[in-house]
Amino acid sequence: MFFAIVKKEMKQLLMAKKTLIFLFIFPIVLITTLSVGLKNMMTSGDIFGTGNEYSKVYYMQNKDSKYNQGILDFKQGVEGAVNIKFEETSSVDKAKEEVDKYDALAYIEVTDVGYKFYSSKNGEKMKGKIFESIFKSILNEYASYETIAKYNPKAFTNLVKNKYDDYVVKKDISGVRDITSSEYYTFTELSLIILYIASIIGDSVYKEKWLKTTNRIKLSKANESTFILAKIFTGIIISILQILIVYAYSSVVLEVNWGENTLKFIAMFLVFGIFASVLGVVLGIIAENFDTVSGILNFVTIVICFLGGCYVPLHMIIGISPINKLVYFSPIYWINTAVSSMLCGIESNAFMIALGLPIALLAICFLVFIGILKNKGGLAND
Repeated sequence: MFFAIVKKEMKQLLMAKKTLIFLFIFPIVLITTLSVGLKNMMTSGDIFGTGNEYSKVYYMQNKDSKYNQGILDFKQGVEGAVNIKFEETSSVDKAKEEVDKYDALAYIEVTDVGYKFYSSKNGEKMKGKIFESIFKSILNEYASYETIAKYNPKAFTNLVKNKYDDYVVKKDISGVRDITSSEYYTFTELSLIILYIASIIGDSVYKEKWLKTTNRIKLSKANESTFILAKIFTGIIISILQILIVYAYSSVVLEVNWGENTLKFIAMFLVFGIFASVLGVVLGIIAENFDTVSGILNFVTIVICFLGGCYVPLHMIIGISPINKLVYFSPIYWINTAVSSMLCGIESNAFMIALGLPIALLAICFLVFIGILKNKGGLAND
């Protein structure tokens, strides 16, 4: 009976042309459009800027420090090598605020014993990490003003260029690189479209209630659990098909290399697909009318996708306070973080969280589901 219900669900899906286009064609169009159209919002040829565009670094001098000349020489050398402009400031709080919002790369303070380097408390973007590496490699290694004085601005310029070549041109940032727009939007929009499975399943469950199908279940050999599991299994099948289609398209057409972490990526999306299916079932049961089902699921989907970086790049959201405190509640945020970490060679526990958070939410959904059944005496009583 279980497979008979699943077969019925898949047959109905195949007959709904608009749903098929939305689930399987729309993701391809969306990924392609965003990958090409928003490419400049990710990375560019010169990571610190091109033409009249430049990255900003704030600094504050200590007039009594013997390290003042060092920062000035370093400033002149950096500005002569890459598109970075230094700006002296008297407001530490303002400088740090702009760094936290990614409007500036860093804040450097000259002290009696050397230099203090401040980077964003929300996590560094790739160009921030590169600049910090250059700074620490060139300036922070010098023990005294007398040593720094041996290097003139021209020497600093050559040193910066060499370091920049090491980190950027040779792509040797300790195994770390930046994520491309094709990679970012392939995985992000796959997450988005998988989440919409909740709406498909939720609508299907509510329609079964409305058509009194659940009443007929009790007269058949099936039970309510079989009915619910069949709905969830249908959602899982849809998510698997979406993953396979996006994998094939992104690998061949967009040349996105899923690499050695392919199975981990698939595992994350599969768990997320199970979560979306269960979420749809539970909300389909809870809702008293069709508009409630659609309204709740649309709201949940928009919030989770926005916080996860589906509509704008994630680094832009992280720079917005207090929204940046809410991103951690979105499963898609952790999927994005895990994918970026694995693709770019960054050590992170995001993969385990990306698996664990949907599972935790699944447990909550099941508890709600069981509670509803106990209170209502089963689905057929609706």
